[in-house]
Amino acid sequence: MANTLSVAPRAETDLREAFQWYEARSAGLGHEFLRCIEARLNLITRVPQIFRLRGPLHRLAKIDRFPYAIYFVWEESQSHVAVRRVLHFAQDSNRSLENK
Repeated sequence: MANTLSVAPRAETDLREAFQWYEARSAGLGHEFLRCIEARLNLITRVPQIFRLRGPLHRLAKIDRFPYAIYFVWEESQSHVAVRRVLHFAQDSNRSLENK
C-alpha cells in the first residue's frame, strides 16, 4: 500500500515564503527550490522510514542544494506522511515545531 501525503498550512506558508525569497534573489531560483522540495517529498512518500527521527515524533529530510529541511510525521499504521514544517537550518526547529 502506498503512503499518502498531507501538507500542513504552516508548511505551505514556509514554502511560499522561501519561494518568494529565492525568486527575489534570482529569477527561476524559487522554481528550482520547489523542484528540490518536490523531489524530496516524493522520496519521503515512498520510503519515510529512511529519514532520521528528530525527537520522539518528527523526522527530518534535508533538501539537496538548499539549506532547508522538511519536518514530517510518519503515521505508519495509517500509511500517511504529514508534513508539518519546511524550515531553513538557521530557524529554531524545536520552537517552530511546537507552533505547528
